Parts: sequence; structure tokens; C-alpha cells
Amino acid sequence: MPRPRAFSCALLILTLVLAANLAAQDRFADEQGVLVAYRQMEDADRRGDGQLWFSLRDRKTLDSMDAKVKEMILKGGRARPSVKYDALAVRVHGTQAVLAGKVIDSQAGTIQYALALFTVEGSRWKVAREQWSDRPFDPFVLFAWLPPEAGAFLRDGAPWKGIAYATPNPRVLGKSEMPWKIQATMDESYLYVRFEANAPLRAPGAKLGPQAGKTGTTGGLPSPPPMRIKVFLSSEPPVKDPEYVVSVTDLVSTHRGFYASDKREGNYSVAYSLIVKNGAGEDIFENTIGEDAESLLLTVDGRLIDVKLPLKGLGVEDPRRDQVGMEEADSIFRVLPFGVEEYLVK
Repeated sequence: MPRPRAFSCALLILTLVLAANLAAQDRFADEQGVLVAYRQMEDADRRGDGQLWFSLRDRKTLDSMDAKVKEMILKGGRARPSVKYDALAVRVHGTQAVLAGKVIDSQAGTIQYALALFTVEGSRWKVAREQWSDRPFDPFVLFAWLPPEAGAFLRDGAPWKGIAYATPNPRVLGKSEMPWKIQATMDESYLYVRFEANAPLRAPGAKLGPQAGKTGTTGGLPSPPPMRIKVFLSSEPPVKDPEYVVSVTDLVSTHRGFYASDKREGNYSVAYSLIVKNGAGEDIFENTIGEDAESLLLTVDGRLIDVKLPLKGLGVEDPRRDQVGMEEADSIFRVLPFGVEEYLVK
């Protein structure tokens, strides 16, 4: 005898609720594991315990360390018994997590801010990357270090042909050539920005001659214009709308070898740097790609520079209700300000 439809619906709802509860419990357990590792970092700092410090780092970090630095740490660092590690924010995604913390040493009278990327290794959370600062990290950095899953736009193969170009400003058109076209769209995960050049770009890692070392320039096109991102939140009560500035520039990467006098031609190559500033104009994030560096947020291929920025890192709470606008951050607008349209799944 078939089950009543109402019963089947109720069973489905119950299954979804149980699955959501289990997922929430797993995330809570993972966060607790990250916090345990963070407390162990505090313990190692308090005791000056080099052995414990090493045990909290992943293999890749340890393998990249200089032997003399390892020896110095193993002999024991300076104990700081009064230091206190406070966790400010934790994000967990699968086998990776990022934590922002505040480290106070009352005896020395110092306050530092820490950002640590954790990865699961041998069933334990280990530090894979860390950064320290005298000021708090912008929330954007937590999402830049641990980006979300691909959104609908990427899942559909990034169909840029259906995305409109920014409109050139007729008041400056013709006064100087605009070497870049600009497109932008967003989905549930990211704001996507594409800069399209009117000539091929040098590939990341491309070799440069010794002249690049003298001039400090790659000899390529001028950089695309920095773009100001304006977020208009729909939340109640009203809060300050976030603003960011994103820019991409090419630069000369130097690999001199062991001796400073080693200046062979192959030591210079092309790199590209993604820089994000907050509304106050302060640098909050930088990511460079080149010969031996890759990025989760920046790609350069042919004539195209593609940037993807996590929406939650930009302060977007609801991409279906919050609005995003873009304009050039320079004083002269070669393209008119525009609103970013949400990508609609075909």
C-alpha cells in the first residue's frame, strides 16, 4: 500500500532537518579542533617550546624552512608566560580553516593580530600559513585566504559573452586610447571582474631581459584602471555601506639565485599583483602570481585578466537583495559608473 503523500513530505523534511543538524554539529566540532590548535600555539608561545611549535606546523611549512632557523627554534624561543591568544573569528571549509586572532602580551605591553590558515594533516589541524599585523585584519582577508565554492557563473563555464561591457565615457573618448574593456557580474559566491586588453599580455612567469632589472618595468601595456566597488546593503537598521578598491598591475619578479652578483637574464620574469584596499585607502590584501606562484582569485591568460572576489568578504549579506556598483577609482572616468547585474542561470 503506497504511503500517503503528506507522510512522504514530512519524512523528507525530517531527513533534511537531521542532515542540517549533523552538518552543523560537524562544523562545530571542526571549529573546536581549530581552537584547540590555536590554544596550543598560545601554550608554545608561553613556554617558549620549540618542539611544540614544530608539531603544530604542516609538512610543507617545515620542509620550506631554513635549517638554521629550525635549529634556533628547537633550542627554545623566548618564553612569554603572560601572553594571551584570543580568537576573533573562525571559518571552516572541509579540511581547511582560517582563524583571525588577537595576541596580547601584558608584560611587554604589546598587542598583535594573527591570521592563520589551518589544514588537516594526520587527523590534526596544522598551521599551513600565518601572518601577523599591528592592526586588525579586514574581514575580506578571511574569505580571500579561504574562498567559497564556485558559484553559478563558474559552474556554467563562465559565459562572459552574455555579460555587457562597461560603457565608455563619451567625454574622454578620443582624447586617449582606452586599452581595456571591463565586464563584471556576480552570483551567490563571487563578484567577477574581467579586464580585456586590446593586445596580448605577457604571461605570468614569462622571462624578461636584463633591461627589466634596470627599468623595473615589464614593457607591457599600462595597468587596467583600479575599480572602486560600492556595496549598497538592504539590511535593517541601515549600516555603513562597504567600499573597496581592486587593482591589478604587472611587475618585474626577481630570482637572483644564491649570490647577489648572479644577474643572468633568466632571473627576471613577469608577475601580476592583485591589490585590494578598504574604503579608507588602506592595503588589506595582496596576492601575486608569477613563475612559481598561483592564485585562487586572479588569472591572466592571453588578453584577459580575470578577478573573482568573495561576496561575503566584500560585506554582501544577500546577493539577491544587496546591490553592487562599480566605478573607476581614478579621477578621470574612462568608463561610466555601472551597477553589477546578478548572473542568471540559463
